[in-house]
Amino acid sequence: MRPFQFRDAVRMTCPTGVSAATLREFRIGLESCDASVLHHHLRETPLRFTFAMWDFPNDFALWAAEALERRALAERLAALDPFHHCDLEVLRERLLEAVEEEEGDGGAHAPVPSGQEFAFCRSLAVEIELGVQASTLKELEAALEQVPASSLFHHFYEARLRNPELQDDFTRWLEEQGETGAAARLADVDIYMLSLEDCRWVVLELLREDGEGS
Repeated sequence: MRPFQFRDAVRMTCPTGVSAATLREFRIGLESCDASVLHHHLRETPLRFTFAMWDFPNDFALWAAEALERRALAERLAALDPFHHCDLEVLRERLLEAVEEEEGDGGAHAPVPSGQEFAFCRSLAVEIELGVQASTLKELEAALEQVPASSLFHHFYEARLRNPELQDDFTRWLEEQGETGAAARLADVDIYMLSLEDCRWVVLELLREDGEGS
């Protein structure tokens, strides 16, 4: 059986030069930005809030709540789980629907306080080998306690977007090892509202549960 090889990705945040100070400018930015910008702001937020628990787990929702002070809009934007929608254009449509409805309530041209403008960004990522591997369930547990949280993001969050079954790398490897109980439990973890460190300990507890039961 092949060992599990831990990887990570080095990311560089790249501003696009586009920003929004009003709800109207925000909507225009959403309409015209590249899909990679949506990926950065919808899916990579856990990397910037590794330890935090938050009500608005993507950059768009957080800005709507804190800068625009439009909580209803923020809640609608937060409700879009980007890890269960592989098609970013579908997510764009739903974002725009929420913003356009909010525009209809007025105040679309009211600016946020200076310094709180939304800066549209993308990220560049280079995958790297960590030199850490696991051949057994116990070794996987031990490695998960030590690897950077960004490696967990790579294998457990982004991996769900890399295959049509929305399956993470750990679940796939556990199935190959015949660890079907642990695999099934990991597949059921709802990652969207978890910080990376919370997710780490949820995964570890589920793996340990399988080890204790065997």
